[in-house]
Amino acid sequence: MLKNYFKIAIKVMMRKKFFSFISLFGISFTLMILMVVTAFLDIELGSHAPLTQQDKMVFLDRLELKLMIPDTNMIIDSTRNNGTVTVDTSFSYSERQRSMSASSAGYYYLNKYMSNIEAAEDHCIYSDRHTVDVFINSNKLTLSSSYVSASFWNIFDFQLVEGNFFGPSAIDHQEKVAVITQKTAKEYFGVDRGVIGQEMILDDQHIKVVGIVKTPPSNQLFLGSGLFLPLTNIDPRWLTSEDFLGGFRATYLAASSAKRQAIKDEIKKKTALIQLPNPEQYNRINVVTASFLENYAEHLLNENDPAKSRSIFLYSLGGLLLLFFILPTLNLVNINVSRILERSSEIGLRKAFGANGNDILYQFIFENIILTFVGGIIGFLLASLLFFVINSSQVLPETVLSFNYQVFFYSFLICLFFGILSGLIPAYKMSKIHIVNALKQNSNG
Repeated sequence: MLKNYFKIAIKVMMRKKFFSFISLFGISFTLMILMVVTAFLDIELGSHAPLTQQDKMVFLDRLELKLMIPDTNMIIDSTRNNGTVTVDTSFSYSERQRSMSASSAGYYYLNKYMSNIEAAEDHCIYSDRHTVDVFINSNKLTLSSSYVSASFWNIFDFQLVEGNFFGPSAIDHQEKVAVITQKTAKEYFGVDRGVIGQEMILDDQHIKVVGIVKTPPSNQLFLGSGLFLPLTNIDPRWLTSEDFLGGFRATYLAASSAKRQAIKDEIKKKTALIQLPNPEQYNRINVVTASFLENYAEHLLNENDPAKSRSIFLYSLGGLLLLFFILPTLNLVNINVSRILERSSEIGLRKAFGANGNDILYQFIFENIILTFVGGIIGFLLASLLFFVINSSQVLPETVLSFNYQVFFYSFLICLFFGILSGLIPAYKMSKIHIVNALKQNSNG
């Protein structure tokens, strides 16, 4: 029976070429777009080096200093008792914000108050988004750099190509050393390896290369840096200043993703106990902590609320993906209705020769399965071709899109589900039609 269904499905696809083309285009195009989107999201949000521990990370990216002043409102209640008016006066007390300053945290705040978070297994402090201009053979090269603590390498597992990471000794002794990415090595030295021990001249300082790491596929957060220097190489004024706001960030590592909230709670609890030195200027501190996904969404959407940013990002992404599924489904429903109505005489003849409603229903469902399967193969080939074009043309520099077979499998199942659903309703309707009506409907058409 299935063999006959298969032969009929192939013949129908070849006979109704226009309808088949539209259906296959919708399925294959949907799968191709989904593969590209998910491949890009896998690079941006996937647990790949140097972010394999991202589900256990808590980012402390922003600090807010506020001046809160008491706000007193008088409430007057009047009542009339036997012609006498009685006035009752009360007051409500609240606070209102007069001023606020917000930025990344100062080293003083992070080092003095946030270095001993018991809920965290480890933490690091770093200052990123610095740039330095160098000239190579009279050509200007702008490098992005980060100043990091020694524990930075424990939390962010960069893939070491050669050499070593600098450790606590380099931090303590302010050694002029650096870990660079392969991209930076290629731009500065002309090769992406074999330069350990060589020096780079940055702002008239001789910096020795001690390690080369694989260039991360994403430029988000500090990952856009091509040069990593010991934290103590930064301008000393940044380290000695007692300002609570500054250019530093911290990342904490929890034992598991379930322990992240404990880190957030402890950071906020400790921050609330800090006495600010100038309460007439600022008397309240608010610290903003975020998970990796919250931090990513916050920077992407330029929102100040990590939880809100995460919700907006996920709802927007979910709505976009759902749209890609719904549109081809509606298209397939319309096509299936037209296709099945045109075959009413075939249905009538099959019923006249003994086929029941279930036989008709199973036949059309099987045809949709075959159609979706062929569309899936075409979508796979188109996505593979598009990946090759994007990767070879360097439209996304340093980004290599790869095929996620698990995502393809689930996307194909979803397309198959919608494909079956789009044919089920019209097929069920036609399977219940009377023989005479089916033949009459065709003759009238």
